[in-house]
Amino acid sequence: MENNKEFNSKDNLVLPGDKIAVIEEFLPDETCYEQEGGIYSKVLGHVVTDPKKHKISVIPKKSHHLLKNGDIGVGRVEFMKKQIASVNIYHLNQEDVLIPINAVLHISEASQRFVKNMYEVTRPGDWLHFRIIRAIKPVYISLIGEGLGVIFSFCIQCGHELEYKRRNLLECPNCELIQPRITSKYFRKNLFRKLRISRNETR
Repeated sequence: MENNKEFNSKDNLVLPGDKIAVIEEFLPDETCYEQEGGIYSKVLGHVVTDPKKHKISVIPKKSHHLLKNGDIGVGRVEFMKKQIASVNIYHLNQEDVLIPINAVLHISEASQRFVKNMYEVTRPGDWLHFRIIRAIKPVYISLIGEGLGVIFSFCIQCGHELEYKRRNLLECPNCELIQPRITSKYFRKNLFRKLRISRNETR
């Protein structure tokens, strides 16, 4: 590493969407992007600057994956309102995300059919299979597409894992409450069992 490069430190880990500089100071490379005069990271990694060339970059941590539109991921719903849900991304393109990335699911991207509110789509604690439609902060995701939707879900009444009743309708085997969800064709499939999903999983 050249001596004129700074900030190559374990103490400056940045996430996708973190602001790392301003355009007056540095020119971004392909690991960064410029927006309204600020320079933001596209990747999880460490910032490296070259003051002589006025360049800035982010050295990706573990993976050279750049968050981009069309990526397929798995994440957990953290909280929600009538029109939106906040989702933490834990897996992208079948790889673990070292530090969860927060994303937004808007009701307009929840289903091709009409839904009145997000409570017909998902609930906090559910796990979703989704597609990224906006790769810069704030990240936006969609459930519209082949195989996308809820893959694991938990009863809002007793917390038991729900079972498939029919498309977009789940049932609790414990308290027998029937609940709506926008379900994926992969709902409770072995394809996702390796994720060791639980309602209260923490990273």
